[in-house]
Amino acid sequence: MKPLNIENAELVEKIFGSWPSFHDAEIHNITLTRDAVQSPQMDVAIHHWEMTSEVDSRGYYVLKKHTLTTLRFTGISDLHLEGFNHQNVLCELEIAQVTEPHSEFAVSMPTSFGCEASFKCKQISVLSAVPYEQK
Repeated sequence: MKPLNIENAELVEKIFGSWPSFHDAEIHNITLTRDAVQSPQMDVAIHHWEMTSEVDSRGYYVLKKHTLTTLRFTGISDLHLEGFNHQNVLCELEIAQVTEPHSEFAVSMPTSFGCEASFKCKQISVLSAVPYEQK
């Protein structure tokens, strides 16, 4: 289910057919900027995919549509960020609409390993969603 009012969400939805949960996705990088137009802002690049019901010869589920999506969160506040390391696996990306004077969204990125974050922000936009080839 797509969270409300995410600018350019269609870039992700046209690949996956709907807004994904980002379950087991991996955060690749985080860029924090204090001097943005709607200061401060955070860009997060996340590698995610579609898990199928197919199983490969090793017994693993086949993953398709590997995508690197970069999200921009503008006007962030109340940022809690910890645990960034060599593999930053999300349980999911949780986005809720809030009715606070300086925030539109509450965002939570709970982890199963590595980086986790929570914060509030004024705006969310998809900067890009491009094919990702694992190295």
